[in-house]
Amino acid sequence: MIQSTETLPTWDLSDLYAGVYDPRLDADMQAGKGQAEAFARRFKGTIASATVTAPHLRTALDEYESLLRIQYRPQAFASLLFSTNTQDPARGALLQKSREFGSAAGTLLVFFDLEIGQIPASTYERISQSQELAPYRHYLDHQRKLAAHNLSEPEEKILVETANVRGQALSRLSTEISTRTRYRLERGGQMQELTQSQVLALLHDPDREVRRAAAESVTAALKQNTYLATFIYNTLLHEKDVLDRLRRYEAPASSRHLDNELSGEVVEVMSQVCADNFGIVAEYYQLKRRLLGLDELTHYDRYAPIAAGEEPISFAQAQGMVLEAFGGFSPRLAQMAEPFFSKRWIDAALGEGKRGGAFCAGVTPDLHPYVLLNYTSQPRDVMTLAHELGHGIHDILASRNHLLDYYPVLPMAETASTFGEILVFDHLKKRFSSSQDRLALLCHKIEDTFATVFRQIAMYRFEQEAHQARRTQGELSSDRFGGLWQKHMQAMFGEALKLGDGHACWWSYIPHIVSTPFYVYAYAFGELLVLALYACYQREGQDFVEKYFELLAAGGSRAPGELVGAMGFDITSRDFWQGGCDVIRQRVEEAVKLAG
Repeated sequence: MIQSTETLPTWDLSDLYAGVYDPRLDADMQAGKGQAEAFARRFKGTIASATVTAPHLRTALDEYESLLRIQYRPQAFASLLFSTNTQDPARGALLQKSREFGSAAGTLLVFFDLEIGQIPASTYERISQSQELAPYRHYLDHQRKLAAHNLSEPEEKILVETANVRGQALSRLSTEISTRTRYRLERGGQMQELTQSQVLALLHDPDREVRRAAAESVTAALKQNTYLATFIYNTLLHEKDVLDRLRRYEAPASSRHLDNELSGEVVEVMSQVCADNFGIVAEYYQLKRRLLGLDELTHYDRYAPIAAGEEPISFAQAQGMVLEAFGGFSPRLAQMAEPFFSKRWIDAALGEGKRGGAFCAGVTPDLHPYVLLNYTSQPRDVMTLAHELGHGIHDILASRNHLLDYYPVLPMAETASTFGEILVFDHLKKRFSSSQDRLALLCHKIEDTFATVFRQIAMYRFEQEAHQARRTQGELSSDRFGGLWQKHMQAMFGEALKLGDGHACWWSYIPHIVSTPFYVYAYAFGELLVLALYACYQREGQDFVEKYFELLAAGGSRAPGELVGAMGFDITSRDFWQGGCDVIRQRVEEAVKLAG
């Protein structure tokens, strides 16, 4: 196994519950269900009425928001605990129990949003203008838009009740398969068994043979799971097809666009602009091939470091780098980030059964968020730490909102995270004096940006075609999925890098396409938006800081177009998205100059 000489932090979840067997868990779930029953008795049948009043609806909204806070707490705890060890049966059982509780309570509350959508238009127009409903106006308006896709109450209840034996169950199974998979790799004459996070870290090794062996290990392990992954994905695609048809969504991604409060036209403009700029990726990898001295690049060369023998970065060093960079932007930003370290809101240790990747989980406005990552002492891990802390700070700033407006929509949720990465990158860039060090750092950032923008759009296009193919052609084979994956991922690189045949099954370890269809374009949206915001910061200096904090503090209380428009940008414009791609191109041109 890959060993770390540093004791990495694990989070303290005692702010939520003491552990799996904390009696408060059962008590809170029982109380949550009881409150949902009482809420239904009091308000069911009183909202979808021509005579409903603003005070009555406001009372209902306040009580609804309050009982959701109680429900979210045990579910968040179970999910967080499970994520650090998906192999523990007790944690798995608690996760399932909390989800079943969520379904039981949710079934009782289905009527509420349905009735909001059924308020007669003339009545809604009259009462929605009142000051009493002003705090909930955005939520109410959005629910009215969703109402066009609502089913009847009995149908909606069935979907909520059966969620844990349909897609949600398959998503959990996919996560458990991924975390239980071991990747066998021979190193130093010994066969090692690595976790996914550990083997993927080796794709960044300066030794090409290590990278090649790691890639082969990934391929071999994923191929063993190909049948299950293909079955799960086919089933999830079909389930979404059925639900979209029942809910009258025109295209596979339509429901995601509506949830994100974006038009499909805006997303397609962004997607097409990014695809039109794939040549930037090819140009960079032509440079990288020259810098590495290779005749040809393949998929295991994508993340090869430019400067061989980079020193590992301890977690303590990473903490210092991030806080210093955040403090350079605003002392307030660093102050908001510091408790994540001192109060153990971060889980960074590698562990058996721990899920791969990284995330930040905001629970409710009155509870602090939690960050998970798998820290392997690589430079990119510093950026990941900054990214997830950005999410956490976004959640803290947004906590002034009620729960129904707390969570920013996915595209806006990536704003603070990518802004945090750029702050750290710019801070580190100023510390390097040699052109070689600056080039290595710049290449790291370029590749991170490619992964956030162009790779995510390539994945979005893969998802689009996979969903459409499943709907028109029936169940797809693993080779068909692999062919679509290679097609869209290869489009980024052109002739500059050739994805090997072994890469064709790598679609199967991407969690977002399983758990949250069409999530991925939010990363590109956030990165390109942040490039524009950062340019404003460089022009305006401290005058920008408070505007930025206000943008984050809005949480989910306003649609992305409105929030971004207030900053002076038009997301419907092709030129806006092209401007972000131009900044990426400028970085590549800078790298070419530094390389000489």
